Amino acid sequence: MNHRDIQYRWYIRNAGGVNELHVEASAPIDGQVLKAILPRVVSENMVMDAIDFGNANGWKRNESGPVIHCRRTRDGFRLVTDDKA
Repeated sequence: MNHRDIQYRWYIRNAGGVNELHVEASAPIDGQVLKAILPRVVSENMVMDAIDFGNANGWKRNESGPVIHCRRTRDGFRLVTDDKA
């Protein structure tokens, strides 16, 4: 997916009834991963919103680092301190 002139790889998997979005930039090797919990019904706009949220909240897609976790709520995305919240 090309979003704001940057190429991303992403996929969604259902883990125990929860939709998990995994996003990373295509170019760098071992770049930081963005992981988002999404609702049951998912649109491509949610993927783009998650990328924008990650960029605004310290996601360094071109550098290695710990996974950034967030969750989609009715009000938008919020950071999650652990992947179970």
